[in-house]
Amino acid sequence: MVEITLPIILQIVQTSALIVGIYYYVMTLRNQRKDRIIEMAFQRMEERGLEYQKMARDIEPTMQGWTTVEEFYEKYHYSKTPELAMKRTHIINNLNFWGYLLREGLVDVDFICRLHTPWFIIKMWERFEPLTIENRKIDPDDRKDFEYLYDAVKRRYPNISADTRFPFHEARESLME
Repeated sequence: MVEITLPIILQIVQTSALIVGIYYYVMTLRNQRKDRIIEMAFQRMEERGLEYQKMARDIEPTMQGWTTVEEFYEKYHYSKTPELAMKRTHIINNLNFWGYLLREGLVDVDFICRLHTPWFIIKMWERFEPLTIENRKIDPDDRKDFEYLYDAVKRRYPNISADTRFPFHEARESLME
């Protein structure tokens, strides 16, 4: 039978302390990584402000008046409307970034929907999905994280679609009557 002596007990305590220390160190590194990513997200959100909202209003015409990818390119190809293309790309890349953070578990859907309306996220994806499908012929991973974000928001808000009128529009119209 093994005799438990003071040196054996001390060795067990030291080994346990070492394991706890390693676990604590790994968890600290993970939390620091998460904090850095969230800090970066908020730095990117600073650019959202009024400039971001203006960009969203500016690209509104590109969301209408076309039914096929070919029609879209005829009217809004980057060579014809470079400024609108840049704004549209900026907004879509921003939503793709939020989808990445969601996929990595760094933020949740409710957090994102407090920063971007669910209506806007759903409308942007549903309207520009045909272009993404076309782009995926070249790059199969094009906007995968934006699609992930869309799927999560759509599960949370199944009654919203690209055709849903934003409540602000209805309120504005009732004031104008």
